[in-house]
Amino acid sequence: MMTQKFYMQEKVFGILTEFFIKNEQGQDCFIVSSKLFSLAQKHSLLDAHSRVELLSVENKLFSWSPIFYVNQNDKQIFMIQEECSCMLQELSITGIKNWKVLGDYFEHDFQIFENCQVVAIITKAWYSWGDSYLIEVYDTQSEYVIAVVMAIHRIIEQSRRNNSM
Repeated sequence: MMTQKFYMQEKVFGILTEFFIKNEQGQDCFIVSSKLFSLAQKHSLLDAHSRVELLSVENKLFSWSPIFYVNQNDKQIFMIQEECSCMLQELSITGIKNWKVLGDYFEHDFQIFENCQVVAIITKAWYSWGDSYLIEVYDTQSEYVIAVVMAIHRIIEQSRRNNSM
């Protein structure tokens, strides 16, 4: 089984409009570019070398629970939706990928499953460059997993904002 490891900085959707996702050697692999004043809060995932957009992640406006659309070449390829709001969180991904995400928002610890097989593990990487997510991807397209992590991070940020009000 082939494993790829990436690090994504935790507080990524602030004032900065771009940040890099690095591999375990510290090399830039992807860029997340955010449109700060976009109503739908669109975030693009770019190849770090060519700066070509691979995917975009967009919040659905005016929904009861968080919903995100992942687009490729301006076409929706899958949707990420929160399934419950208890201590153990569950997200469903439907479209070209039919994944389940199980995890804990407070611990920053998630697993992505496809047909009961783990395809990715996302954990808080305390020992890396700054507070980061460690993203371990097994035999699947890493950019899809990173799009899911981008959505998870937005859900965590929204939850923090709602709890601080």
